[in-house]
Amino acid sequence: MAYRQQLLPMEKVFRDPVHDYIYIQHQVILDLINTSEFQRLRRIKQLGTTSLTFHGAEHSRFGHCLGVYEITRRICDNFERNYPTQALVTVVGMITSDWSHYAPPCYTISVTGHTHTHSSTSFTPTMKP
Repeated sequence: MAYRQQLLPMEKVFRDPVHDYIYIQHQVILDLINTSEFQRLRRIKQLGTTSLTFHGAEHSRFGHCLGVYEITRRICDNFERNYPTQALVTVVGMITSDWSHYAPPCYTISVTGHTHTHSSTSFTPTMKP
């Protein structure tokens, strides 16, 4: 089985205040979440200085990306019967979408054989094969 199609032996679950529970079933998604590039999103506030006024407004880009993943996963689950090979690629694209906001100005992300390039400078997440 190809790496990008590998399922986890036991799914990973994140508790989310908006989506309740977020279930991770694919190895490639968990590997993306475990990269240092994705983990540093925990330190970036989604709402900026809003939490200074509203103490409950504690939301990071990490939580935002997990929410985007969950919504995209739900949409892809609805279309997976018709386009089974594109669903995971779509989910990978959505979960890594915030990297472009905080990466060096010129970067390349190559995760599942699809490359998104802005210039020749390389920004490739380190993942275990």
